[in-house]
Amino acid sequence: MEDTRSRLLSAASRLFAEKGYDHATVRDICAAAGVNIALVNYHFKSKEGLYKACIERIFSKAGGQKLAGLDASVKDARSWRRAVTAWVHGIARAMHGRSAAWDGPVWAFRQEVTHPSEMYGYIKAQFGLPVFNCLKRLLLMAVASEREAYLWMTSIWAQLSAVALVDAKWHDVFRPVGVTADQWGNAFADFVLSSIFRELRYRG
Repeated sequence: MEDTRSRLLSAASRLFAEKGYDHATVRDICAAAGVNIALVNYHFKSKEGLYKACIERIFSKAGGQKLAGLDASVKDARSWRRAVTAWVHGIARAMHGRSAAWDGPVWAFRQEVTHPSEMYGYIKAQFGLPVFNCLKRLLLMAVASEREAYLWMTSIWAQLSAVALVDAKWHDVFRPVGVTADQWGNAFADFVLSSIFRELRYRG
């Protein structure tokens, strides 16, 4: 049964990534998974339940819960730098370093930004905002006002997430020859961090 559930999740993630929530049918997903169509209802209750399970799965694999709570570990300047570094590298890995886009958070991010499904609000509230708000809390430890924190948040998020919206065929244009996606994601994260730590200092 667990194998069937995993096959459904993998097939659904791939088809949701390719077609989006509205156009990926339960029939197509079950055919790709090689299972009876009734098993979607058995395991997930509905297509909506299957979609939510796919999002929960990739959020968990990407370490979303950890990213959303990094600020809790901050005690001083050193732990603040460590938390900010972990947040930026975590998002960079999610957006850059991936062997299969359908098996990571990129497809959900791209689909929900460009073609929001009826679950957009749920996904944003349950998975997006907790991670984003963690960055806000970290920045508020180093800036003078909430407005300044939002400016930094906008800049950091734009830099790290923009690559996810670009078709994968374009990624090679921006990556040096011989450098893997994971390596370039780490290098880009360090580049973003250099500007953060050059301008900001922990205030407590």
